[in-house]
Amino acid sequence: MLKSKVEKLNMSLLYVEDDFETNRQLTELFEMKISKVYSAKDGAEALEIFNNNKIDFIISDFNMPKMNGNQLCQEVKKINPQIPFVLLTAFHDTDLLIDSIEVDVDKFLKKPISSQKLSELLHELYEKVEVKYELEVSQVCLQEAEHIVKLSYWQVNTHTKEITFSQEAKELFHQPLERDKKVTYKDLLEMVVAADKEMFLNFFEKDIFVCDVAENIVAIKQDEELLYIRLRSKKWESNVCNKSQIIGVFQDVTSYEIEKKALQEKMKFDPVLHTLSKRFLLEEMEKMMSISKRYETTLGVIFFDIDNFRDFNNEYGHVFADKILLELTELISKHVRLSDIFGRWGGDEFAIATLEGSKESTKRFANKINTIIAQHQWESDVTITLSVGLVFYEDEPNATELINKADFKMFEAKKGGKNQCKY
Repeated sequence: MLKSKVEKLNMSLLYVEDDFETNRQLTELFEMKISKVYSAKDGAEALEIFNNNKIDFIISDFNMPKMNGNQLCQEVKKINPQIPFVLLTAFHDTDLLIDSIEVDVDKFLKKPISSQKLSELLHELYEKVEVKYELEVSQVCLQEAEHIVKLSYWQVNTHTKEITFSQEAKELFHQPLERDKKVTYKDLLEMVVAADKEMFLNFFEKDIFVCDVAENIVAIKQDEELLYIRLRSKKWESNVCNKSQIIGVFQDVTSYEIEKKALQEKMKFDPVLHTLSKRFLLEEMEKMMSISKRYETTLGVIFFDIDNFRDFNNEYGHVFADKILLELTELISKHVRLSDIFGRWGGDEFAIATLEGSKESTKRFANKINTIIAQHQWESDVTITLSVGLVFYEDEPNATELINKADFKMFEAKKGGKNQCKY
């Protein structure tokens, strides 16, 4: 049975050993496992090879003529501090170990080293080389991406709190284009719309320093057009300098925000009846509750449904029932005020919330709605009546609880004979 060909590790090794036989044997072993192997008989020759070739890592004996392993490591690290350097020695000496650490030897192994240990070492070094390679590729790609998309980034000096903005960031905010011109976040503030200025200041003065990840979206005016800019920062502990670092980006998300707002506007209304949907009905009621609490005004919630509406569905079908609902909402919409909110809770259930007027005037309005529907001449020549519940905001924790109270009053109206209002 033929043995399958062993795939070599795609990296380059410089092996340094002054003993001829040991050098020959290990070089042959390395060549079986690694795609490119350079060998040298002493430190001086190794340094020359290193300077003239792309070397991914070095394995060197310690005791060699002209230049020992520690001295070679010291010279190599001057040229490339990131190069992995493994030192082999036949003896174990504390002073030697200390010297090796001081010259930044990455690994210190005692000879003789087993083939299994050597194989593990090669794979460990290969993983480091791969990570380093991927990082280099990522950095090149990032630079290319920055050039293509003109990435607007900024970086914080965590010691001085000074923020440095990229050229693209300056251009986005119409700042001076001189590369040595200092720009502060306060210089950018003048383009931010009034409603977002406080949020913008909080982001740069507080959020980026206290949050590991901070993010917000602000609107800016540029050439009389409204742009939406995502502010995003990330804080991390650097492995290079062992200090906290903060970096951030500006991203133009105008098209996304416009699409999102259009979708929200579409979702805001019931697709059939064009009244507020349940979700936005609740949101608007929450706002009205805050206003009522702050200014001590009367907030009334009128909740109603059509009496025996299920019979219309069963007898005439859903198309006919939807026609009734549409006619009803058009009729009620003519009588609600601009300051009121009117929406569909679900099925044939509806709600009106009103902040204007006293409790007595709100009760009259609820009864008026009931009368208008009962006396209306429907196009379908049917009789429609409502069961109406009315409550006033007191200390309910949220809009859903307020609706539930109004729903209970509506249920009382049904139990009381329908076609009436309970409060």
